[in-house]
Amino acid sequence: MVTSGKKLTFGAKCGYGCAAVGDAVAYTFINTFILFFLTTVAGLQPAVAGTITALGSIWDALINPVIGYLSDHSNSSMGRRRVYMLGFCLPLLASMILLYTTVEFTYSIRILYYGFMVIAYWTSFTGFFVPFYALGAEYTQDYEERTGLRSFASFFNTIGTCFSMAMPTIIVEFLESLGMTTSAAWSVTAGILGVITVTSIILTVVFSASYDRRGERLSSKTERLSLIGMFREYIQLLKLRPLVWLLLTSLFFLVAYAMFIADFVYFLTYNLGFDGGKISAVMLLRCLVCMVSIPLIDVLCRKTDKRSAMMIIMAATGACCIGLRFITIDSLPALIIYVCVVGVIGSAYWQVIPAMFYDVCEYDEYETGQRREGAIVSVQGLVEAAATGIGAQILGGILQFAGFDGSGDVQGELALEWIYNCTTWVPVIFMAASLFALYKFPITKKKFNELKRKLEERKNEDKRNEE
Repeated sequence: MVTSGKKLTFGAKCGYGCAAVGDAVAYTFINTFILFFLTTVAGLQPAVAGTITALGSIWDALINPVIGYLSDHSNSSMGRRRVYMLGFCLPLLASMILLYTTVEFTYSIRILYYGFMVIAYWTSFTGFFVPFYALGAEYTQDYEERTGLRSFASFFNTIGTCFSMAMPTIIVEFLESLGMTTSAAWSVTAGILGVITVTSIILTVVFSASYDRRGERLSSKTERLSLIGMFREYIQLLKLRPLVWLLLTSLFFLVAYAMFIADFVYFLTYNLGFDGGKISAVMLLRCLVCMVSIPLIDVLCRKTDKRSAMMIIMAATGACCIGLRFITIDSLPALIIYVCVVGVIGSAYWQVIPAMFYDVCEYDEYETGQRREGAIVSVQGLVEAAATGIGAQILGGILQFAGFDGSGDVQGELALEWIYNCTTWVPVIFMAASLFALYKFPITKKKFNELKRKLEERKNEDKRNEE
């Protein structure tokens, strides 16, 4: 097992980060295109397709704690994380292909089919993602090295996001030009992206073999697992004050970010009148900003600490968004500033906050004597699913109130005004709540190192007592 003071090599960080490509490809492909596919290719009504999509988010929230609990209490020669990552690879590939496959059933059976496939997809994705996320906490227990590890993961994640946002429609159009039907082209595209996803996961499973050693500390006897035990464990975790404040930080931030991202498409389409090509170019710019900002965020974290760095970026984002509400984003320079601001804050969240969840693992060990990386990161996944739904629900309610007409090419003044508000100052309300929760998060760099020192002293004392 990697010790707390050992620096991770470039190869080790790349080996861990590889699977972040698969994470981004699978996650972005589903969230960006599944509604479009179900309504325009599979022939489902928009309300039905929306319900199926929402079902997936609900199931994702429910399955996260289960996977986290199982991966914490597993015992295999591959360790307790990689066995799940490898085991869910093929189901993830199969569910991606089958979810983007048209079927010649009755309408009611088609609804059941896609509902089942959405559940199969999220089960497989979460089965890989939670152990992968938790594995990062076992690579190193060094405060700064964890930020560096997440920086590599963020870099690979951005590559996967760029690919899965830009390439699917291009691949579909290319296959159609070869004479393939639209439905078949989407199935093949899903297969191509699925293979990329699985390959990246397998690479991490292979390269991380020497780092996933926590399973060796478990008893060779299989642990007894129970639903009551799982609930008891999560209740214990929710008594950890740092975890509660960090969950609130994530919840409020992700509600704000969900509004930023979802409303931005409306803003570009109706307020600025952009066509599909221009919207794609703006989205690509946002991905490039995310990639460029990764090393800068890492430097800021090392100069201060993770909490301070995130607070600085969040405060700057809020100030810029409020300022842009009065300046108006109707020029290219203003639009570029906005894209950069939202790109940086998104990159910062996925780079910094996961590393902070890793730090809670040491706090849990100090308070309870247990290391439950899987359970801790799984509750963040639960919050992510819930926050995305809350953000979309709030945005939908505001647009409905403002009289937005989805069938119209032009919107009324009130609708345009509130689309603009939801692009700028409305999400800042939730960002401010997130900033306050982050301020209350007690684990700074100084306190983490003190915590590590106390843990080491306790372990040495236990060792001497045993001798």
